Amino acid sequence: MKYERKDKYTKPVTPADILELALKKEESSCRFYEDMLKATSSPIMKKLLTELRNAELGHIEKIKNRIK
Repeated sequence: MKYERKDKYTKPVTPADILELALKKEESSCRFYEDMLKATSSPIMKKLLTELRNAELGHIEKIKNRIK
């Protein structure tokens, strides 16, 4: 099976482009972990996915602070 990226980004040119790209990727990861949280009933997986989601939320906040 060949992996194909779902996101088709053009090459970032400016620091603002890089931050916008990073923000989109972090938001995508956060949504992924949220979806996985809804799909699992395992307490261990819920704990791990919550930690991962929270890490992404922290990254999102840092990037947004840089964009301002």
